[in-house]
Amino acid sequence: MTFTFKKDYQELTEKYDKKSEDYKLLKYEYQLLEKKYNKAINDFDAKAQKKYQPLLNKKDKIIEEQSKEISRLKALLNIDGTNSSLPTSQTPINKKKVVPNTRIKTGNTKGGQPGHKKHKLEKFAENEVNDNVEHTLDVCPCCGGNLEEVGEICKDELTYLFLPVKRRHHFIEYRCTKCNKESHQAIPTRLKEENQYGSEIQSVVLSLANEGNVPMNKIRRLIRGFSNGEIDMSEGYISKLQKKASDKLESFKKDLYKKLLQLKLLYWDDTVIMINTNRACLRFYGNENIAYYTAHLKKDEEGIKEDQVLTTLADDVKVMHDHNKINYKYSYQNLECNTHLIRDLEKCKNNTSHEWCGKFKELVQKTIHDSKEFISQKQIKFPENYIKDFDEQYENILLEAIEENKTKPETHYDKKEKALIRRILEYKENYFLWLYDFTLPTNNNLSERSLRGVKSKMKIAGQFQNISYAQYYADIKTYIETCYRNNINPTDALIRLMEDNPYTVAEIFGEIGDVAP
Repeated sequence: MTFTFKKDYQELTEKYDKKSEDYKLLKYEYQLLEKKYNKAINDFDAKAQKKYQPLLNKKDKIIEEQSKEISRLKALLNIDGTNSSLPTSQTPINKKKVVPNTRIKTGNTKGGQPGHKKHKLEKFAENEVNDNVEHTLDVCPCCGGNLEEVGEICKDELTYLFLPVKRRHHFIEYRCTKCNKESHQAIPTRLKEENQYGSEIQSVVLSLANEGNVPMNKIRRLIRGFSNGEIDMSEGYISKLQKKASDKLESFKKDLYKKLLQLKLLYWDDTVIMINTNRACLRFYGNENIAYYTAHLKKDEEGIKEDQVLTTLADDVKVMHDHNKINYKYSYQNLECNTHLIRDLEKCKNNTSHEWCGKFKELVQKTIHDSKEFISQKQIKFPENYIKDFDEQYENILLEAIEENKTKPETHYDKKEKALIRRILEYKENYFLWLYDFTLPTNNNLSERSLRGVKSKMKIAGQFQNISYAQYYADIKTYIETCYRNNINPTDALIRLMEDNPYTVAEIFGEIGDVAP
């Protein structure tokens, strides 16, 4: 719409005397037209705003959402081992691997330090040598002349030979001269067939499957290669061997469960495994001496109730975990993992650029480092003035966190940041109880390490065939790992297991000493 009355009015007024009646009338006409013009403009603006404002609002909202999505995707690209539980092995190809390390740098060069004792294989004693190989010359390598022996140089070598043993057991039959009855020594159940694989080779298979995480088809190929084709067991036999070993461990696992419930400090965690293309769960409970594993089709509370560990612990037990809220349903004392807190703080810092995250992360790391200094001085906790200073810094940083979350521009991470602040405030005692007792752990790394093997298995073997095979793995892993943690050779432990004479819980902890409270 174009209005020209202003220009027309100026041209007309030049023709009239400003004192004439025509001029006055023309002036009134101009005023009325100007009023009408302004009203038309306002009406037009109102209609345009009513019509187009929702579109403008929608556009602004889309831009805002897209900005948040871009920030979120950038944050995903920045995820590594410092701000999440992502293992270093899953670092994208085009990104530098970050290996989390809380150790303080010494400034020393890499490798052995001056004065450090060199570790090497020592020369065998004469009575240790059970194989000799002579290396001789027929003629001089320089001129081809004749040679006479003047001495020898000895070099020792430690190796092994995988020699198949075809063993035959003879059970001598006897007839009693008194009652005339025939008898022989009882034949072990492991020798029920006319011919079978021995306990030694069975232990190798179980070690490869449950410690080496080797797929069954490759186990068969490896064993066949080691034995030059002499031992060629089927994949079906290897599969059944898992069940056979698990069945033999029923009593062991029941006894270990009772031992587990006697602990005063328990670590636990769970991780996702794949069972027949579906997500399932492997769970760990234990400490430095006990490793107790269970497998379930789902990672939920039903599995925890089925395990009857957390639900059965006494009130005075302390449990270290990775902020799983289900723990707070029960009456034991909960300990929260500081390593996971540090990762969450780093992630918050990367996504919000707020200063409080870095300050609190530095406070936690410094306090952990200082605790090691006090422990080296035979202290059992921080002094009261240290704890008072920690509390003051804690409160100041959290007040700063609340202010930054309220005043800084909104981002895609605002809600998560607010949840992190609330968690730190609500669970302060659970995160920092170790300040008052250095015997308590600061993190749940023991559980993480205990579950790392099955993550490797998932990468190599892919998945378990069904829940039963996941449970077989959990049972065998429980036995192997508990033996290993108590300085028992896992291979020896598996040989005894397949000979129907596994290490018992009483035997393990009776010889080594009971589990520390």
